[in-house]
Amino acid sequence: MKNLQAGGFLFVGGAIIMTVTQFGRVIPILGGVCALLGVGMLLYYLFSQEGKY
Repeated sequence: MKNLQAGGFLFVGGAIIMTVTQFGRVIPILGGVCALLGVGMLLYYLFSQEGKY
């Protein structure tokens, strides 16, 4: 369950950070990386055998 929550927080937090435009171009790119990492964790966790790796 902790991995599912961590993936969700990464995805939502990264998506929010990705919309920030006042800090230049680097911060939205980092937000996009966080969002992609979070959605990857969510998909891996959801399609694994009950969260077992």
